[in-house]
Amino acid sequence: MTVANEKITDSSSNSGLSNFRITIERLIELLDLEEEDEYGILRPTEYAFRTAMKLVVEAYDRMGNSFPKASKISPNKKGSIWLAWENTNADRAVRLSCPINADQTSYIYHVSAEYRSKHITSAVILVDRLNWFNEA
Repeated sequence: MTVANEKITDSSSNSGLSNFRITIERLIELLDLEEEDEYGILRPTEYAFRTAMKLVVEAYDRMGNSFPKASKISPNKKGSIWLAWENTNADRAVRLSCPINADQTSYIYHVSAEYRSKHITSAVILVDRLNWFNEA
């Protein structure tokens, strides 16, 4: 990853980098959560975390300055991770679900007038949906 070596010249040329950093920081914060509470698991599994990081890093590598900031990142009560990119002005959303283990599949949901979901096997699908999200 070339993020550390990237030269920052002005705020307009690094918005994708800033959005990427915020998204990564929010993912890392999940590791500081208590392991569980009376309602279920709080901290995501290592597999869910690694999957989310891999997809986000690969998406940023492909998108660069057009990478949007995830508006919400949260674990579910079973240890998976949800990332959401939501645009209330354009009524569009992309949601990525990273599962607890390799026996389950990552999903990407995109919502506008219609709701659709797709198995996600690589960052290419995530990039496609985030580019769609950015068109709004």
